[in-house]
Amino acid sequence: MLYLIGTGLYYLNDLPLRAINEMKECDEVLLERYTNLNDISFLGELENEINKKIEVIGREVMESDTILEKASKEKLAILIPGDPLAATTHFSLVQECKNRGIKTKILHSSSIFTAVGETGLSLYKFGGTTSIPIYSEHFHPESFFEVIEKNLECGYHSLVLLEVKSKEEFVEPHKAVEILKEIERKKGMKIIDWENVIAMSKIGSDSQKMVKAENNEIKNLEPPCSLIIPGKLNETEKEALKTIG
Repeated sequence: MLYLIGTGLYYLNDLPLRAINEMKECDEVLLERYTNLNDISFLGELENEINKKIEVIGREVMESDTILEKASKEKLAILIPGDPLAATTHFSLVQECKNRGIKTKILHSSSIFTAVGETGLSLYKFGGTTSIPIYSEHFHPESFFEVIEKNLECGYHSLVLLEVKSKEEFVEPHKAVEILKEIERKKGMKIIDWENVIAMSKIGSDSQKMVKAENNEIKNLEPPCSLIIPGKLNETEKEALKTIG
């Protein structure tokens, strides 16, 4: 049996309380950490609580048959930053378990997809989510802009996730803004309301920050980060955005 357990937005001890009992009953507990660099300083404390060693795994394990093989023979729990089904990789894993007759249980938790409501923008008005990857010498994709463009055509807000590989290697919010402005320039467009674009950093932590894209403080944000590009604003949303520096 496979348990997918959300650990919440930032801290490992944000995971649901009922997850403790579930993990105690499992034969093995893994912590997936490639989709989000959440704070795992509570790992030792959690291991003591469940009386088990927790193995930290990366993409290579998550996308191999190892997980399915283990889950077919034992009770296996995987701790996943945010909500377990926010990433398509995890949903694909659930589908494959169903195909193989392996039982699954999902324990949901807080996610960036709901935390964006802290900006005052209505969750009901968010369109498709997209992400900006880390650029390299020969890798400069722009397909994410198409998602933003379609959202804006409908008046929807856009959540733009910024790729992070480590605390040193990530898409800096101010660089993401530069990329988007350059794409706008090349397309001859002015569709983004830059005065109200929001950069978010370490949401869910004690040191979370939200600043406007035009604020110089954007250059000091730490990962994980994201941008919110607002669509059509109602009066309540306009008032809420005035409180963000």
